Amino acid sequence: MDFSIPAGCLALMERLASCGYPSYLVGGCVRDLCRGVAPHDYDLTTSASPDEMKRVFADFRVIETGIAHGTLTVLSDGEPYEVTTFRIDGGYSDGRHPDDVIFTPSLEEDLARRDFTVNAMAYSPSDGLTDPFGGQADVKHKIIRAVGEPERRFSEDSLRVLRALRFSSTLGFAIEPATAAALCKLAPTVTRVSPERIREELLKLLSGKSSEGVLLAYRDALFAAVPALSPIGEKWDAAARAAGGLSSDPVLALAALGLSLGENGVAALFRALKTDRKSEKRASLAVSAYSDGLPTDLFAAAAFLIRYGEDTARDAVLLAKAYGDGNAEAADSAIDAFLATGRPSTLSELAVRGDDLKAIGIPAGPALKETLATLLDLASRGETANEKNALLAAAARLKTERKR
Repeated sequence: MDFSIPAGCLALMERLASCGYPSYLVGGCVRDLCRGVAPHDYDLTTSASPDEMKRVFADFRVIETGIAHGTLTVLSDGEPYEVTTFRIDGGYSDGRHPDDVIFTPSLEEDLARRDFTVNAMAYSPSDGLTDPFGGQADVKHKIIRAVGEPERRFSEDSLRVLRALRFSSTLGFAIEPATAAALCKLAPTVTRVSPERIREELLKLLSGKSSEGVLLAYRDALFAAVPALSPIGEKWDAAARAAGGLSSDPVLALAALGLSLGENGVAALFRALKTDRKSEKRASLAVSAYSDGLPTDLFAAAAFLIRYGEDTARDAVLLAKAYGDGNAEAADSAIDAFLATGRPSTLSELAVRGDDLKAIGIPAGPALKETLATLLDLASRGETANEKNALLAAAARLKTERKR
C-alpha cells in the first residue's frame, strides 16, 4: 500500500528515523486511508521516549500536551501532529483513563491496547501496514470489532460504548455480535463519564449518515448510557427516524430526538448533556415553535415570524419535515411568500424607533412597547405602510384611542 502522507508528517517520521527511532501513522488516520478517505488529522506513534522525542524535535515547536502519557504535539510545516511513545496502559480504576502507562519498544503491544480493530493498525512508508488484529479486513467488510475480549475493552473505558455506536453511525459499519453484546451489557457504566464527553460522542453519532439505523438498533443501550434520553420512551422509533433525517445538523437532530419531551423537556435534555446555552435555546425554541402549529398562509406566517424570527421558524419547518408533517411544505411556502413581500417581521426592520414615538408624546414603558408591537403587526400585515410618516400617524391614532 502506498498512502499519500502530508509533507509535514513525513518530515517528522524522517527525523525520527534518522535518529534511530521507527515511527508509524496510527489510529483513525490509517483507518481512513484504508477506506480511501482523506484523514482530518494524522497521529504518529514511535519507539522514542518522551525525553528522546524532545531531543529529536529540539528545533521544532513542541507542546507537551500529554507528556505523562507519552504524547507530544509537534508543529511541522504549519500543522500540529500528535506523536506518542509506544505504550501499554495500566489499570483503569475510574473506568475511563489508565492509572498509569508503561512505555514499550513493541508496536504490537501498543496496538493491542486500542479499542477497535479498525483503529488498531499502523503504517509507515518503509514497513507498510502493520495489522495484527485484522483491521484491514474489517474495514473492507465494514465491521466494528473490539480488539481482543470485548467486555474488557468496554470495562477499561466506558466511553468506548458510545464510540462504537458513533463509528457505526459515521462510518456506516455494522457492530459484530460479540462486540454488540458487550456494548449493551456495559452501557450503564457510561453514566460515570463526564456529560461533556457523552455529549460530544452523541452529537457525532447524530451527525452520521447511518444514525437512524444505530438509534433504532441500540435504543435500550442508549437509554442506559444516557438516562436523559430515556423519558422519550415508546416514542423513540419515530424520534430516531426524524433525527436520522437531520444528520447534517446534529443540534437540531438532538432536538428532534427529544421533541416529544416538549420545550422544557428538550431544554432539560440539553442541560443534562452540558450543551452550550446557545444550542439549548435554539433547540427549545424550535420545539416550541413547531408545537405551536406551523403557519400555512401569509398572515399566519407574519405572526409566526414576529414571534419566533426567521431562524427559529426555519428550524421548526425542518423538524416538521423530519417528522413527515403534512403542513411542512405549506409552511415553507407561506414563510417564503411573506419574506418576499419585504414587510417587516422584527422591530429592527420597522421604519420608526422608540425615540420617534417619544417625540409625539408616547411615554417610555408599557405604552411605548405596546405601540411598537402594534405598529409591527400592522406593517407586517400590510395594513400600514412601513414608512415613518405612515407609522407615526398610526401611532398617533393609537395614542388617541388609548385615552378614550
